[in-house]
Amino acid sequence: MSNAPLKNTLRTLFSIALSFSAASIFSGCSPLQAKKENAEPTFNAALLAPEESEALVPLRGRCFEMGKDYILTGQLPQPDFQFAKDNGVKTIINVRMDRELGGLGFEMEPHMKGLELTFVHFPVGPDSFDDAQAKAFIQLLSEAEKPLLINGSNGNRIWGLWSLYLGARWGIPVDRTKEVAKANGIKKLVIEDFVRGYLERKKKG
Repeated sequence: MSNAPLKNTLRTLFSIALSFSAASIFSGCSPLQAKKENAEPTFNAALLAPEESEALVPLRGRCFEMGKDYILTGQLPQPDFQFAKDNGVKTIINVRMDRELGGLGFEMEPHMKGLELTFVHFPVGPDSFDDAQAKAFIQLLSEAEKPLLINGSNGNRIWGLWSLYLGARWGIPVDRTKEVAKANGIKKLVIEDFVRGYLERKKKG
C-alpha cells in the first residue's frame, strides 16, 4: 500500500511550519510574545494589604498605603497635602461632590496647583454613579502619574471605588475587598451594589 497521501500531508505541515517560522522572524515578535506584552500587569498582593502610615499624613493619621503606588484616605486637612508631596505623592484625586467641598476651609484645586501636584476632582455620588463614570475612573487610576492619593470623606466611598478598580482590572471579588476594608475599620463600601452589577455585566461581555 502506498504511503503517498501520508508523505503529502507531512510535506504540507512542514511547509506551513516553515512559513510560520519565517513570518515570526521577519515580524520580530511571535504571537506568544505579543500576548505577553499586551497582558495586564500581574496583580500585586500589596493592593489588598493596607499599611497605615502616620508619617505620610501625620495630622490625620488614618492613611492606607496599598503598595507603593496607591494611597487611600478620608478627607485630609490642608497641611497634610504638603506632607503627602514631601513623601513623593504626584497625583491627588478627590471624589467628594461639589457640595461637600464648601466646608473644608480651603480651595483644593488652587492649593494643589500651588504645591505643583496634579489634582483631579472626580465627584462620585452614591446614587448617581454609572457605567461611563466607572470606566473613566478605572482608566484614571491606571494612567495617572503615581504615587497617587485618593481622597474622600470618611473612606467608605473610597473603598467602594477601590473594589471597582480591583474587580475590573484584576478580577478580585468584591467580597474579598470588602473583607479587607472591614478588617481595617471601614463600615461599608459605598456604591457596592453598583460595583457588583458593573463587574457582572463586564464578565458577561
